[in-house]
This record gives sequence, C-alpha cells and structure tokens, in this order.
Amino acid sequence: MRSLRPFLLIPLLGLLLTGCNIYRVNVQQGNVVTAKELAELHPGMDQLQVRTILGSPLLRDPWHPDQWVYVYSLKPAYGTLEVRKIYVLFDKDGKLLGVQGDVKAAEATAAATS
Repeated sequence: MRSLRPFLLIPLLGLLLTGCNIYRVNVQQGNVVTAKELAELHPGMDQLQVRTILGSPLLRDPWHPDQWVYVYSLKPAYGTLEVRKIYVLFDKDGKLLGVQGDVKAAEATAAATS
C-alpha cells in the first residue's frame, strides 16, 4: 500500500495546482471611435449628425456644453492601460468646428486592426 501512495499523491497534487492559474480578461470601456468614423465628420455638421456617426458622448461637461468627450480605455490582461480621449468641438449654433485629442492614436489602431 505504501508503494502506491506516491503514485496517487503526485496526480492529486497536480490536479490541485492546475486550479491555481489566474485567468485575466481584456477590459474595454468607453466609446470606440474608429478612423473611418472620424473621416465622415466635417465642419458644419450639426450635433445630431455627429451623434449619429459617433454615438452618444461618454462625457458632457456642464460648463462647456459645446464640447463632447469620447473616452476609450483598454486594459489588456497582461499589459499597460491605454486611454484615448477625443474632443468634438461645436460652435454656439451647434455646428461642428473640429476634432481634437488622440485622433492619431485612433487612426493607428484602426489601421492595425484592418
């Protein structure tokens, strides 16, 4: 009986240790804005047209109602946090003036995934 103990103990120990693996997932949050969507924007568009293309903004500053903020963050399972912010600016009449922020980062990511 003692000669079987190591043969039973080793597989049992192996089964217990395999349950110790940590599984991590990629966490994406916010608005994903692609280069294709940004290319569709042009000055003079109204807020409804911009919302139709990009979706609702993640942040609307009550002190700056003419500025919409689209934020996207990606935390890979085993990597560093990546955050992109895109600011969409409107004039007092609600017409698009321009886009600022991490536009280049969004274009590079979209090109890499295509």
